[in-house]
Amino acid sequence: MKRTIRRGVGIGMLAAALTLSACGRDQTVKVGIENNFRPFTYTENGENKGFEVELWDAIAKKAGMKYELVPMGQGELSQALQSGKVDLVVAGMTVNKARKDNLAFSDPYFQTGLVMLTAQDNTDIGGKDDLKGKTVATKLGSTAYTYAGGLGTPKEVVGYPDIDEAYAALASKRVDCVIFDERNAREYVQGRGQDKVKIVGEPLNKESYAIAAPKKNKHIGPINGAIEQVVKNGTYETLYAKWFGGKPNKLPGQ
Repeated sequence: MKRTIRRGVGIGMLAAALTLSACGRDQTVKVGIENNFRPFTYTENGENKGFEVELWDAIAKKAGMKYELVPMGQGELSQALQSGKVDLVVAGMTVNKARKDNLAFSDPYFQTGLVMLTAQDNTDIGGKDDLKGKTVATKLGSTAYTYAGGLGTPKEVVGYPDIDEAYAALASKRVDCVIFDERNAREYVQGRGQDKVKIVGEPLNKESYAIAAPKKNKHIGPINGAIEQVVKNGTYETLYAKWFGGKPNKLPGQ
């Protein structure tokens, strides 16, 4: 009789474990993306687009993860992650010490850096040493905002909720310089900012983008394995060429 009872309990526990496992596989993961960070993630006519949107889709498929994209402003992403509104963030999230104290990150999947933009006819600014007494604009809450604030020499660092506002301020010469992500800046220079602004000097630093999650999570391990797979099977290079042209100087993991 005791054996029968134990066997029944064991079968019940096994069934419960299988049910929980199946629920985990069927869970829809909420993924925060930025609604205006071209060409990485952005929303246009109600459709989510960008390099990171397509890269994440490939990663999620390899990791066997169902997901829902949740577009929001850059300033909302970290809070949404820590409050549980989203489970992951895929939105040009730079890995740095301050963020690593509060969040977990996947292996990096993109290398970039901050650059300086000035008005097309500006001849006074060629590098960060020329910013003394100047007004610098960037995106509020971004690593560029932190970097610009640490320079010490500009007269003022103006943070805008949306980077497009900073670019508009530069194009109308209300500010002297914008500091921001190189890829986003180049897209603006080649598009709406053509003949109005230019990139000057060399990149100011090097930054790595990674997928962010809460400290305690079950997603980063499978995601890292999936990133490795999409690099090895050529998907990463295909998407990179589509959104940026050419080949990356270095693949993730190299």
